[in-house]
Amino acid sequence: MDASQDIFRAYDIRGVYGTELDAEIGEQVGLVFGNYLRKSNSHGTVSIGCDARISSPELQAAVSRGISRAGFDVDVIGMVPIPVANFCTWKASLGDKPYLAGVYITASHNPAEYNGIRFRHPDGAGYTEGNIEIKRMFFEEPAEDHSETGNVNILSTEEALKDYTDFVKSKVGNLEGMRIALDPGNGVGSLIIDEIFQKFGVETSCINNEPDGRFPNRPSEPAPKNLSELIGLAKNEKFDFSVAYDGDADRCVFIDDVGLPVTPEKIGIIVAKSLITPESNKVLAGVPCSMILEDEIPKIGGKLIWIRVGDVFVCEELKKHNAALALEISAHFFAPGLTDFIFDDPIIFSLKLAEYLHKTGSNLSQLSRDIPSYPYEEMKFSCPDALKFKVNEYLTDFFSSKGYKVETIDGVKIWLDGGWVLLRPSNTQPVMRMFVEAMDKPGLEKIKSEFRSYFDDAVRAIS
Repeated sequence: MDASQDIFRAYDIRGVYGTELDAEIGEQVGLVFGNYLRKSNSHGTVSIGCDARISSPELQAAVSRGISRAGFDVDVIGMVPIPVANFCTWKASLGDKPYLAGVYITASHNPAEYNGIRFRHPDGAGYTEGNIEIKRMFFEEPAEDHSETGNVNILSTEEALKDYTDFVKSKVGNLEGMRIALDPGNGVGSLIIDEIFQKFGVETSCINNEPDGRFPNRPSEPAPKNLSELIGLAKNEKFDFSVAYDGDADRCVFIDDVGLPVTPEKIGIIVAKSLITPESNKVLAGVPCSMILEDEIPKIGGKLIWIRVGDVFVCEELKKHNAALALEISAHFFAPGLTDFIFDDPIIFSLKLAEYLHKTGSNLSQLSRDIPSYPYEEMKFSCPDALKFKVNEYLTDFFSSKGYKVETIDGVKIWLDGGWVLLRPSNTQPVMRMFVEAMDKPGLEKIKSEFRSYFDDAVRAIS
């Protein structure tokens, strides 16, 4: 199978398995990645893990072969949540035998027919510019085998899960007496999430708890619209809260004690209360996040910094700032103030929320109600890849010339009286996304109408 340039995305390589991506392409990607590493390393070892998708073990083996053909050893961690794979890579960086890099096989929240390849730095953070160079090498340079083939070593998956569990237990206190409902969604989180909550003394009720790469019970994406079973459980029984994870367990969505979804921003504000310190008070948030952060974070002694969307970019910003935590509207949570590492980990973040509720005796529903809610909507408009970034440039110039207060770290965000709007080109699809928030519903509708017209005018002007 010939690889299309379309499978090389901003954050990873991803496509429909068997149609756009297969083991042959995976092995070639592994070889190219090894050649990329060889530009700055003569020898070393790369870690690799995978999620529970049907095709993941095959793709993991193929990428491992490719890396070994470039002369590097490969340590196969196996089927573990991506926070566990990242943890293993990061932990090795603290010792005398650090990994050169890590790889994780996943298509994250995409449907079951997809799979993908993600590259990780030794600290567990994802690649950005490196992805661009790897793509260039894949299509423009002949991939060369090394004179000596590296070894592929199969590690103990059970030992990796135990090491991670021991680490988490050192960071979170006892949660005896709490009742929490869990939904790993038949993803790879099923291997550890229920067990790890129970180790803290939590009484759990866990649904969809068998790894099944077909995702037979709900989509991999843990959006509230896909969580009717968990929400029903939360409404019918008494839990302190409920939480759902995506297929590779790097995102989580929370349901409160009365069965209502709680936005990532509100969860971030609540957990920030136990993470912010005078020495580390910065909170990073993706630009589509709600303006409630601007009001609430300073109240608890924090300083809010808006950043670009994408977990790999969040990690880069965390390196620049001594931040306590970071969050995205897509329900990625980062807590370096707790973990000492910079990659996202929804498992330990969920446990930290439980610890805060346990210590304070608070109800999540009441804490959520205490934080304001404003009308918010996300829309997406079809816009060809060849056009969407030109549209973004046009809109940036247009809004700046009109005297709007503009933020351009990711798309163009316009601050308005009583609300804001963000227009940004998607990193993964031929669309422009528009996010709108206002103090009330009429204000939201007014902003939507006005700025949709500006988008249409920009497309006509450039086409």
